[in-house]
Amino acid sequence: MTNHLIIDFETMGKDATKCAVIDCSVMVFNFEKFTSNPYSLNSITETRKFKLSVVDQVKNYSWEIDKSTLQFWEEQDADVRANIAPKKTDLTVKEFVQQFHDFLIKSPKIDYWWSRSNTFDPIILSRLFDAEGKRLHLEEYLKYWKVRDTRTYIDAKMNFSTTNGFTPMLNEEKWNKSFKKHDSAWDILADVLRFQQIHRAENDLDLL
Repeated sequence: MTNHLIIDFETMGKDATKCAVIDCSVMVFNFEKFTSNPYSLNSITETRKFKLSVVDQVKNYSWEIDKSTLQFWEEQDADVRANIAPKKTDLTVKEFVQQFHDFLIKSPKIDYWWSRSNTFDPIILSRLFDAEGKRLHLEEYLKYWKVRDTRTYIDAKMNFSTTNGFTPMLNEEKWNKSFKKHDSAWDILADVLRFQQIHRAENDLDLL
């Protein structure tokens, strides 16, 4: 069985080298389940979200809040703003690095890892570990040459004929009612479900 890991960050900026991080979601999945025990909306429980302290990052690491990005978040619906609002349980960078590292230790051996932009999310993850002098701890589990881009995979599989953000299940109304916009956990589940639909189509199985 080949194990895959997918990550997504929500941030306070567009520059991966210096933006403050709001949260990071991660999920371990495998292609074998696509045909034997498919993922579903309920698989959101298989995601893990790490919520970080923006104050800690700005104060102790001089990472930045981009004004246009802050305005973007302020214009979102109340539930989105509540999801990213500061909380007492927010992790410091040190706590995040330790907890993410513990997650990797407890997870199955990761063969490949994915993000929606390999010029963004993997760079941020490396920066966080670099800040605590733990880069080698990260690379022990997530090899830099094993990272893959979900957009490229989906675009290539669809012959670049449609959006890589297509609705990942046949019941579009049900998806729209469940999916939470600008939520990193739902974003990674969405791409896992897109992979699943493509894989099932290639194997002449019913779409879900």
